[in-house]
Amino acid sequence: FAGVGGLEQGFRDQGHSSVLLCEADSLARAVLALRFPKVALSEDVRALKALPECDVLTAGFPCQDLSQAGRRKGIAGPNSGLIDVVLDLLAKAKPGPTWLVLENVPFMLSLDGGRAIERIVTALEGMGFAWAYRTVDARAFGLPQRRRRVVILASRVKDPRPALLGVN
Repeated sequence: FAGVGGLEQGFRDQGHSSVLLCEADSLARAVLALRFPKVALSEDVRALKALPECDVLTAGFPCQDLSQAGRRKGIAGPNSGLIDVVLDLLAKAKPGPTWLVLENVPFMLSLDGGRAIERIVTALEGMGFAWAYRTVDARAFGLPQRRRRVVILASRVKDPRPALLGVN
């Protein structure tokens, strides 16, 4: 869910600090341990009993089942379906984070008729979240490669549209 900590690094650059990172890939965990040496690191989201107290929850959930170049098993696939674990933890968190940031591949919007985005936002709405999503490209942030990603921003207490879409 953390990868090598790109989302977390962006938040750190803005003065936030991570309290927990979760990543299954051992090589990515090694990078995280170097970049965030004082942050607790879990290797399996299913082993978490609860979310730590935090203002922002970030989750770049596994894309293998949602990628155009991947398995195409959809949101119920064994990897991408792990987002349900995060959503369950979020549902139990009281009061829970103010913000939720999810990230994945754009193909999730069309695979299986958009079932992935529908499942996620339906779950968020059921928990009282307002949400917005946008497809962004890493090139817009100075990186030299095209890397498009869907970012879903949600909150129970704030309107996510101004932050993500630049509207009032």
